[in-house]
Amino acid sequence: MKNVSYAKRGYQYVKSYGVKRLSRKVQERLYRNRLEKGYQDWMLRNRPADSEKELQRAHRFEYAPCISVVVPAYRTQEEYLREMIESVLSQTYQNLELCIADGSGEEDSVRSVVESYRRKDSRIRYEKLSENRGISGNTNAALALASGEYVALLDHDDVLEEHALFEVVKWLSMHPGTDLLYSDEDKLTFDSSTYFQPHFKPDFNPELLRSNNYICHLLVVKRSLLEKVGRYHEEFDGAQDYDFILRCTEQAEEIGHIPKILYHWRSHPASTAADPESKAYAYEAGRRAVECHLERLGLVGTVEKMENPGFYRTVYELSSLPKVSIIVLDVPRMGVLRKFVKTVSRNQTYGNLELLLLLEESEKNKIILNFIKEHRQIPIKVVYCTSACNKFVTFSRLAEKLDSEYFLFMESRIERISRGWLELFLGNVQHAGTGAVGGRIYDNNRRLKHGVRILGLNGQIGDAFAGLPMGYTGYFHKVVLQQNSHAVSGKAMMIRKNYFLEVGGFSEDVEDRMKDVDLCLKLECIGLHNIYDPGIVLTEQKYANRKRSVRRAAAFEKKWKELLQKPDRYYNPNLSLEDTKYRIQELR
Repeated sequence: MKNVSYAKRGYQYVKSYGVKRLSRKVQERLYRNRLEKGYQDWMLRNRPADSEKELQRAHRFEYAPCISVVVPAYRTQEEYLREMIESVLSQTYQNLELCIADGSGEEDSVRSVVESYRRKDSRIRYEKLSENRGISGNTNAALALASGEYVALLDHDDVLEEHALFEVVKWLSMHPGTDLLYSDEDKLTFDSSTYFQPHFKPDFNPELLRSNNYICHLLVVKRSLLEKVGRYHEEFDGAQDYDFILRCTEQAEEIGHIPKILYHWRSHPASTAADPESKAYAYEAGRRAVECHLERLGLVGTVEKMENPGFYRTVYELSSLPKVSIIVLDVPRMGVLRKFVKTVSRNQTYGNLELLLLLEESEKNKIILNFIKEHRQIPIKVVYCTSACNKFVTFSRLAEKLDSEYFLFMESRIERISRGWLELFLGNVQHAGTGAVGGRIYDNNRRLKHGVRILGLNGQIGDAFAGLPMGYTGYFHKVVLQQNSHAVSGKAMMIRKNYFLEVGGFSEDVEDRMKDVDLCLKLECIGLHNIYDPGIVLTEQKYANRKRSVRRAAAFEKKWKELLQKPDRYYNPNLSLEDTKYRIQELR
């Protein structure tokens, strides 16, 4: 059965994308499997010991809300149903109720199993529906049974960790304002023998959520929030959870994330966890859910399905056509600059821009003047650094005098740029609340160099998936998904002029190689969010790159010491900070 399922998936994929892409996809999955080898042992080792579970059962929280575990059932296989029920009733936190709405119609197997448990445990609430109302209708019926202050959503064939709700209430006790909470999860084989593909998630990441329903399970919602957003909408069946989560995040006061595996998602031949091609309608429903989400937020853009089912990218429309200054702080030699200007010109689909070059005083000569005359297709300005200050400081002092509304900092060694790159930069940066926007940058060997920057990686800060070949998508496809991050690379970074000025431009008190990260962190300090858009793809020219020993940036580290001591909220504390591969901390 399993081999038939994989063959079917492979055939469908080849039809859509070709043999080459399928081969790359298989290679990357095998690579990821090698990285996750030993996960099951890791997961079992990190479970609470039996003695700790007994302490949890005896623990009395000062705040101990009733949690309603809501389950829509439909002709559930008996062994899965029993596992699900027992995983709830055996919770170490016991102030709960299990609410099951059964849409199995005339089929009575679910009722007989539930009733056998119900006779022993009064915490079970059950309703036999007269007909199958679909996944949304059945879920709404289960929600109607719930009386708890919080609702936890559980699929009928999935399993909770025994300490899941204890961790939920522990979080709520420490963060009383939380009205939406989720955990990490993994997959469970249909025979319950193997745990695999752990999903270690970031804290709330709105841009990533528009790309994919990464929140998924375990989802816990406060009743007051549930009443505010309404229940499940049947028109999004197949992606009903996604639509519901998007609506919840729009209204939530505080969103929490427990970075622990508390939920096991059943993977069997009939589920989308095993066969993502089996429910194409669900992915279209997901796309529409994101469209409706954007409309509610007043954002205008086109939501496109990606190569991997269930993943989306949004191309935002421009609200205006402002002037953009492309600022080049490094000009190593004229040959490099000629290639750069040729690249910009060849891929130029946006007209309201200028090129600003910062040069040393010694570079002031006829060659530069002739160069400007030769490239009249793009307005070029030259600024000479005449003081002892470096180019970052010179530009920061000059910035206020420029008449452009947006600054795009770029490295002169960029030789390839994807079509429509400037519009993608602007589409993101024009949103209210957006700080810096960055793309993904490859070297001339088609290896990823810069993209999402992770605080604490390699001792200070590093680039996620550095070295990954072009075409590979990384852990849960994060290389190709729009997302928020603490920082993006200054080798291709756009920012609104007034925000640049508000935070004081580039700081003089940190090392030059950390000035882009420092700028991004300063933007966060005034309440802005930085965005990585992988639709902006750039490639560097080939050049002699001498290997230098990387010294710690002491001034940067001292300035941001408090932040650097905390886990990066867009990463996950279970993942290693010693390499860029999203490897589990203790797996080697």
